[in-house]
Amino acid sequence: MAREEKVWAYAQDAGYTPLEGQCIIVKPAPGDLSDKVLQFFNLSDLCVLQMCESCLILLPFDPTWATLRDETTLVIPYEDIESVNETSDLLNVVIEIKTKTDVIRLTTQQKELSDWRMSGAYATQIIGGIKNWHKENVDATLEALSKLGQSL
Repeated sequence: MAREEKVWAYAQDAGYTPLEGQCIIVKPAPGDLSDKVLQFFNLSDLCVLQMCESCLILLPFDPTWATLRDETTLVIPYEDIESVNETSDLLNVVIEIKTKTDVIRLTTQQKELSDWRMSGAYATQIIGGIKNWHKENVDATLEALSKLGQSL
């Protein structure tokens, strides 16, 4: 369980300026139905997607302890993003980020079920009152992501 402030601290320690309220729990999007079934039970690839001033970063969770690892596994500068598309996929939203050289597909859990799924477990903080920052941030983050690449 990671506090949202811990996400920001890790982003800042890595040299980035995180945008408040712009982080959600994601993992790689599965391809076919078999992959979806396997991914449903796989907790080892959960990350926080944090929007920063000039880029997106992914911060991984440690699957053993359900805590953030102090490392950045992916950095995507905004100027490299050509488009971002979102599609509903049953209980998730698939985020497809097209860059100049690649296509990155991530999936995030819908906010309505976040309290009952892994995004809620990983993003719930108790100190200072119960807060599920994934649930609180998902709409604004998806909206901000959808605007990336549109000004090109």
